[in-house]
Amino acid sequence: AGVNYTTFFDEKFNDTGKEAGLTDLSLKDSWGMAGQVGLDYLINRDWLINASVWYMDIDTDVRFKAGGQQQSINTRLDPWVFMFSAGYRF
Repeated sequence: AGVNYTTFFDEKFNDTGKEAGLTDLSLKDSWGMAGQVGLDYLINRDWLINASVWYMDIDTDVRFKAGGQQQSINTRLDPWVFMFSAGYRF
């Protein structure tokens, strides 16, 4: 368990958002809890496989203009990340 810091950059609306008149998108940086669990399994002396799961608590304020009026929405992302990998030792 630990702390997660997320910064957002290059924020922009897709074509659908632009056509709806949405402009000036920005997302506030986020601090939150994070956790990871995983397992390494040695297949033999040189090869291993790994499986892990990560969770991040990401809450951000989304700001944008709609029809010229400033809007603000609090958004929770909170992703779960699943990873499977293989490794070789030289």
